[in-house]
Amino acid sequence: MPRLRFSGLRGAWRPLVSATTILTVSTVGVLATAASSAASSPVQVLFWAGHSSGELHRALVAEVAQFNKTHPGIHVTFKPIGASKHGLAAFESGKAPNVAMLTYPVHFQFEKAGAILNLKPYIDGKNGLTPKEIAADYYPAVWRAMTDANGAQYLLPLEKKSLLVIYYNEALFKKAHIASPPKTWAEVGKDAAIITKLGSKYHGIAWTPSLRQYFDMTLADGGQVFRPGPHRTTFDLQNKGAAAALRMLRAWIKSGEMILTSGYQYQLDFGTGYVGMLIDASAGYTYDKSAIGGKFAMGGAPSPEGTSGHSSQEINGNSLALFNDGTAAQKAAAWTFMKYLSSPSTNYYWDTHTGYLPLGPATYAMMKSFYAKHPAQAAAFSNPNGWWSKARSPNWTAAITAMTAVFEKAIKGQITVAQALHQMDLAGTSYLSGKVRG
Repeated sequence: MPRLRFSGLRGAWRPLVSATTILTVSTVGVLATAASSAASSPVQVLFWAGHSSGELHRALVAEVAQFNKTHPGIHVTFKPIGASKHGLAAFESGKAPNVAMLTYPVHFQFEKAGAILNLKPYIDGKNGLTPKEIAADYYPAVWRAMTDANGAQYLLPLEKKSLLVIYYNEALFKKAHIASPPKTWAEVGKDAAIITKLGSKYHGIAWTPSLRQYFDMTLADGGQVFRPGPHRTTFDLQNKGAAAALRMLRAWIKSGEMILTSGYQYQLDFGTGYVGMLIDASAGYTYDKSAIGGKFAMGGAPSPEGTSGHSSQEINGNSLALFNDGTAAQKAAAWTFMKYLSSPSTNYYWDTHTGYLPLGPATYAMMKSFYAKHPAQAAAFSNPNGWWSKARSPNWTAAITAMTAVFEKAIKGQITVAQALHQMDLAGTSYLSGKVRG
C-alpha cells in the first residue's frame, strides 16, 4: 500500500510523494481561509460514529487525526456513539453532534424531527461538489441511494459494503481437492457437498439466515424482488427465480451441507477449520479473518452467478448526516469534514483497512493495485451495474423483519415454497406500501 499523505484539493488522503497543502473552507454565507482560521481558535466539530472497536474504529481514529492535522482552522472530536440510536434524544436535549453516521432508513425519523439538514444547498454551493466530481467520486447506485423519493438529500456516502461475498477455507478446499473457488451458486452447492462428505464434523457452509442475501440469490436466478415501477412499494417474490433460490437453500439445510447459526456464530464456526465456506457481507472480512487466528488462509469469491448468467449485489452501509445544531461556522466546518470523509482518497484508506467498497470510479482506480495483492478483499467488488440498494421507505426495516419470520420457517421446511413466497409478499408489501407502519 502506498504511503498516504494529505492533498488539499479535496481535503483527503492521497498516495502522493509530496504536495503543498492549501485549505479553502467556504460554504453558504461563510468564507474563511486557513490562515485566518489558524490565527483564532479552531472551529470545534463533534462527530459521532457507532464503530467502537476493531479495525473500523481504528480507521476512523486515524482519519479524524489526519483531518485535524491538515485542517488547522477546524478541530474534530470523535466519539464512538451510535447516532441512529441516541441522536434524536441528543438533539432534543441540545447535545447533538455536528455530524454523525446514520443508518438507512432511520434517517427519516431525523428528517421529520428537523434534526438534520438537507444537503442540497451545501452540495450546490461554492464549497460543494460539481457534477463532474459526483460522477468521478460515486457510482450511480451509490449516489441515487442518498436521495429520498421527493428529491431531497440528507445523506452523503461514507461506507458501502457488499452484502454477499463467499469466504472460504483454502486449506479445506485443498483437502477436498477443490481446485478453485465457486463462481456460480450451483458450484457453491457442489463444493459444499464435497466438503461435508469429508466427515461428520465437516460442513460445507455456515450461515446466519439473511433475507436480503436471499434477494440477491433470487435476482441471480432471473427472478425479481419488487414489482416494477418508479417507486418500489410492492414485493413480488412469486416467481420462478425466487422459488428456485428458496428450494436451493432448503436442500442444503436438509442435507446438512449448510448449518444455520444465529448472530455472528458462523464466524466462530468458520474459525474451527471444519467449515468450508461463509456467506457474509464484505464488512465481515476483518472479523472472519480474526476468528481464524492465523490457523489457515482465507480466500474470497464474489457474489456467485445464478441460472441467469449474472450475479446480483445489494450494497449497504452507513452515511453521513449534518445535524441542525451549532453555529453557521460549525455547520460549514462540519460540511468540510463530511466532504473529507467521503472523498476518494479517504475512502481508499477506509477500504484498504476495513474491506468496504470503493464509492466510485476514482477510488476504484486507486484500489486496483491493492486488490491485485489482496484477492480475498477484491472478492467484495463486483460489477457496479449489478449493484442495488434497499427501497426508499421509512418502513423498510419493519418490512424486512416481518418477512424474515416467514423466510426462516420456509428454509427449515416448515411451510411450502408457495406459501412462503405468498406470505412474504403480503407481509412486506403491507409495510412498504405504507398501509401498516413499523
